Amino acid sequence: MLLGIDIGNTHIVIGYFKDDKLLKKWRVSTDEKKTEDEYAGLITNFIKTNKIKQSIISSVVPNLNRTFKKMIQKYYNIEPMMVSPDLKLNINFKYPHPEEIGADRIVNACAAVKIYGPPLIVIDFGTATTFCFIDKESSYQGGLILPGVLLMIRALHQGTAKLPEVEIKKPEQIIGANTVESIQAGLYYQAVGSINYITDLLLKNYDKKSKIIITGGLAPMFKDHIIPHPVIDQDLTLKGLHILHKMNK
Repeated sequence: MLLGIDIGNTHIVIGYFKDDKLLKKWRVSTDEKKTEDEYAGLITNFIKTNKIKQSIISSVVPNLNRTFKKMIQKYYNIEPMMVSPDLKLNINFKYPHPEEIGADRIVNACAAVKIYGPPLIVIDFGTATTFCFIDKESSYQGGLILPGVLLMIRALHQGTAKLPEVEIKKPEQIIGANTVESIQAGLYYQAVGSINYITDLLLKNYDKKSKIIITGGLAPMFKDHIIPHPVIDQDLTLKGLHILHKMNK
């Protein structure tokens, strides 16, 4: 069995595979203060087996790299594979410094190329909303990074005296009938507008035949307003971890 772990700034997504099949997945809050023993306790609550024989980790939180490596070594007696541009990949880079690319973006790009085929625009709705463009030759050209919706909610609340921190939700109408609804509508359509504008620019300036793949926790909320209509794959990162492990084990 393979244990795949994607460490993000807000959430950690964990899944385990048997015979190329994703058997179970779950999401926990990222907490840099937790020890390897505490994270091991969370994992064993979900996985009632000691048959984990392999592991791969992607991380954008350097302070947790050592914690999870120690956890995997201590509780499963294996050395986890860490995602980096130095692994054998099914993409190449037309990017001056690939070591600067987040591990999650590398994993998503590799998964999208393998599953859907290039050219591709991959949009990940995480703490940051990220765009990656992969051309028809499977070359990672680059992308864009902008604040995610949850980050904008927090900034709006912290930067004002009276605006509350709200739950993000898809509004029932364009304009809000009260302060909370107005914030929700504003943030939602701000995100929709920026995503569609950026997507349109990428299609016009790079490759109009690019498939649009969206992933991340908030992807389902936005899928109906993204033009052209995207493919939604919320397991893209976990699938990518599995693909990269098979290529490098």
